[in-house]
Amino acid sequence: MGYVCLGLAASGLHAALGQSTAAEEWPTGSFDQQRDAWQRSETKFTVDNAKDIKLLWKLKTDNKTMGMQSFREPLIVAGVQTGAGVKTLAIVAGSSDNLYAVDVQAGSLIWQKHLKWSSDKPQEPGEGEGFICNNALTATPVVTPAGAAQRFVYALASDGYLHTLDVVTGNEKDPPIRMIPGVYGKAYGLNLANNIVYTASGQGCHGVPNALYAVDLTNRKAFSSSPPQGGIFGTAGPAIGNDGTIYFETGDGAYDPAAGKLSTSVQAYTSSNDTLTLKDYYTPTNHAWLTKRDLDMNATPVVFPYNGRDLLVGSGKEGRYFLMDSKSLGGADHQTPLYRSPLVSNKNVNFQTEGTWGSFASWESKDGTRWVLAPIGGPLAVDFPVTYGPTPNGGVIAFKLTDAGGKMELTPAWLSRDMMSAEPPVVANGVVFALAAGEFTGQANDIEGGLYSWQDRVKHSIPAKLYALDASTGKELYSSGEQISSFLHQAGVAVADGRVIFGSFDGTIYCFGLE
Repeated sequence: MGYVCLGLAASGLHAALGQSTAAEEWPTGSFDQQRDAWQRSETKFTVDNAKDIKLLWKLKTDNKTMGMQSFREPLIVAGVQTGAGVKTLAIVAGSSDNLYAVDVQAGSLIWQKHLKWSSDKPQEPGEGEGFICNNALTATPVVTPAGAAQRFVYALASDGYLHTLDVVTGNEKDPPIRMIPGVYGKAYGLNLANNIVYTASGQGCHGVPNALYAVDLTNRKAFSSSPPQGGIFGTAGPAIGNDGTIYFETGDGAYDPAAGKLSTSVQAYTSSNDTLTLKDYYTPTNHAWLTKRDLDMNATPVVFPYNGRDLLVGSGKEGRYFLMDSKSLGGADHQTPLYRSPLVSNKNVNFQTEGTWGSFASWESKDGTRWVLAPIGGPLAVDFPVTYGPTPNGGVIAFKLTDAGGKMELTPAWLSRDMMSAEPPVVANGVVFALAAGEFTGQANDIEGGLYSWQDRVKHSIPAKLYALDASTGKELYSSGEQISSFLHQAGVAVADGRVIFGSFDGTIYCFGLE
């Protein structure tokens, strides 16, 4: 097991010579455009050998934290022809506009790139204000699909400019493109379809409108949706269906369908001729109450195929789940989905630490059963048939999609062991990988009054733990114990070829796997 420390310098490498496409990869947040977090090609991890997982290496970087922000979810790119041979690289974006490319096998740094400030607006000193708006890179990058003669990493810097970097060297191919109309807008995971990069902004930081943003890589034109919406802060960014439809959820804000203002809703957009057009939307019937109680729709919906069309699952802080048909998200009245679950979690109506956050996972077992998994905070409000003790901090839940004569439901299947601030899970060959991030997510300080500062939240957080679970039962197969030294904030995991990779708040990149 190797332990590596890096400095500021990155190694020089030869030019790209073309990439192999045979090995497993993790090319975007939550694995694919549909954000299902299902690593379909994995064969090394199994339910039987997950107990043998070990810490293979850890790499200490010089990334500077920005408030609660440190790393985003890694990318894994295979068959990269470097000066040191063909490598599989983990590419990890850091909060201070840094990208690190790491040899997945050896844990050594291949290249490091700092994204230079491109905006004509001055760069602010410090880390930003509060735990919401930080002067940080907050969007998981995306990589050109496998099979291209030359592959690039697309990364959105904190100044709102999109950079195009050679996977092999980290060198920039072209000048950066202004994607977001202001600096320090809180954007989330980049998605790539038909040579267009998409993202969504979160919480109106520094006056940047909450919207769906896009860059056409062919003509370098940037465009966005209108009008501004409530916060769009699913951590995986927008999901894209198999027909190209773009989906996201919105949080608190104005609700006026006639004016196109659709807070606390699931929205669907089409993209054509560098124009984004609202296609459909679903709004819960209790949206006014959800907005009043700050129970945002705050997750990236997951999309999966079913009987010739796409289905979606969405949720939010309320702790209720919605199954939607891509052909009509909410029916004629935009308020009637295929299925609306009972309250699954957050019976305390807690806008801070309970309910569903982030994004989902979905997979199909060999018997044809469609599964949907979600991270939750706090205890359950309904009974699940398989559980592993109380979950005061939350954990991961699994549903089965059931269809009785066209009446579809998300049927509870299992609840994992207790996890402190579970990150969105990943599924690989019948194994679920879940990070208990250890992050203290409280916002209101009921003892001293006011809000917790981000420094308070860092102080109250605890080291993360990685778990492997049986995807069919939720049974714990492996725990990393005390091997991780720090917590995580929306870092996420990437899984490929018997490796699980993620970064922690203290600037360390970890790789767990099978020897």
